[in-house]
Amino acid sequence: MNFRIVYANDANGVQTFAILPSTYDSGTPNRWVIYNHGFGQIIDQLVTYDPQSRFLQSLTAAGFVVLASDYRNLACWGNQECSEDMANLQVLWHLRLNLSAKPFVIGESMGGIVTWNAIAHGALKPLAVVGIYPVCSLAAMDKNAVLEPTIQSAYGFSAQTGYATATSGYDPMLAPASPYSSFPIAVWASYADHVVVRSANEDPFALKIQAAGGNVVIHTSSGEHGDLSNFDASSVVAFFRRSAQ
Repeated sequence: MNFRIVYANDANGVQTFAILPSTYDSGTPNRWVIYNHGFGQIIDQLVTYDPQSRFLQSLTAAGFVVLASDYRNLACWGNQECSEDMANLQVLWHLRLNLSAKPFVIGESMGGIVTWNAIAHGALKPLAVVGIYPVCSLAAMDKNAVLEPTIQSAYGFSAQTGYATATSGYDPMLAPASPYSSFPIAVWASYADHVVVRSANEDPFALKIQAAGGNVVIHTSSGEHGDLSNFDASSVVAFFRRSAQ
């Protein structure tokens, strides 16, 4: 095993972990990655089940410390509370570990909108971001009949008439592009994904950022949501290393 997992609760009692590579040295600043997971996941699943487990092991083998939070609400859809969870995660581990100034961030599925909204609201200031079939449009996801009730619960409304007011400021597609144009972004997304539909999420979001002068590259993966082709660890590691130069 080339890593060690350390658990700690944040200021609100939310479970978080730090995965420390075998090369971790408390005497020098360590490169680190925040991994924002998908809908309904808990962080223990990230180190138990593939493809996430194998993917995170590749990150630690490359020398990165990996942080993750359960979030107060596993279906937070990037709401204000979840942005606060992102801030708390960083405060907690900066007090315990010698981490470099800024993190790399990975957002998987719902973790995409967690990432985008935390950036827009100043809770994350990344060196670079990777999206793994990331949600980029709250309105698009709200059209999914299965997910719609969970979005209503996360934002505290019960009828569509309340959607616009309750979610104001928390749909990345409607936010200014400027917060996302100051760092490089790499995204993996498939046109066969029927959960996070690429034509309503990653494609228009990338175009919006590129139009504002930002740097976004979309890698076309294959298959449905969760397909292994989205977890290209070697390319992610190379992207992060280039972004740190």
